[in-house]
Amino acid sequence: MRISLLLFLMICSSTVRADDTLRIAFWNVENLFDSHRNLATPNEDLFVPSTLNTKLRKDGEIIRELNADIVGLMEVENHHILKRLVKERLADMGYQYTALIDGEDERGIDCALISRHPFTCTTIEVPGFYRSLLLARFVINGEPLYVIVNHWKSRFNDGSEQRMSCANSVLKAVNELIPAMEHGRLVPIVIGGDLNDNDWNESVVHLEQQGLVNTLKSLPEEQRWTLPYDNRDAGKVEFDSFDHVFINSTLKDGSAIRWASSQVIRPARMVTSRAINGESYMWPDDDHDDHIGYSDHFPVVTELKITK
Repeated sequence: MRISLLLFLMICSSTVRADDTLRIAFWNVENLFDSHRNLATPNEDLFVPSTLNTKLRKDGEIIRELNADIVGLMEVENHHILKRLVKERLADMGYQYTALIDGEDERGIDCALISRHPFTCTTIEVPGFYRSLLLARFVINGEPLYVIVNHWKSRFNDGSEQRMSCANSVLKAVNELIPAMEHGRLVPIVIGGDLNDNDWNESVVHLEQQGLVNTLKSLPEEQRWTLPYDNRDAGKVEFDSFDHVFINSTLKDGSAIRWASSQVIRPARMVTSRAINGESYMWPDDDHDDHIGYSDHFPVVTELKITK
């Protein structure tokens, strides 16, 4: 999805009332695949039509509840299934604009974006990693706003080097690519998604050290987790904060668009419990065995204040 710089910057402005908020969500939907075999992605999972309908219904329920203006999604197989989700489950929600990066992940899990506001987008390539990041440019009340949708390398086979490469690619976009497109003008940027690292891990710390603001740190530490993990080797349950929302300083101190709040959303319909070693833990209703759940990740949301 590479497009020319000129086309990337050509976009109709979207209007939001002053003193209103712009709500942006990020959610790893966990394996939203269609029911067709793709020979280019031999390790993809498949749904039969009945289970696919269940998955679409459940994903649609959560996205409705989030009621965000812009939604970054992870683990969507292709644009066809993204359009089905919007058409069949979100038709009255105003998500007229969609995009998906058709990448080289062997399982076919890609980053996507649905929005009530028009945007243009391109990819951010990550050296040494097969999954690109999605960079979208909006114009809100005449002001540019950038959103970067991320799904960094999983922890399978460690992956820390690839996650650091993803972090550096984000920083290159923030510090070089976007300023070049905006002729040096400081513009608001939101960076979110599944980074597969916690607040204290090197890649996430690196983003903060380079001046980005980890907005979920506005919450108490015990409220930040988005993904529980049964660490059987260590004999304990870990509550990981893998899903993040970062902003640049322009959004923190901006005059036209300003960051207001961020939170982890745990919809009641998505919350279940799991008994582990004789104890009961809050758990997202995820896919396991023959059960089609919502996701193994809880979504995160940030709100921006439109001041003029």
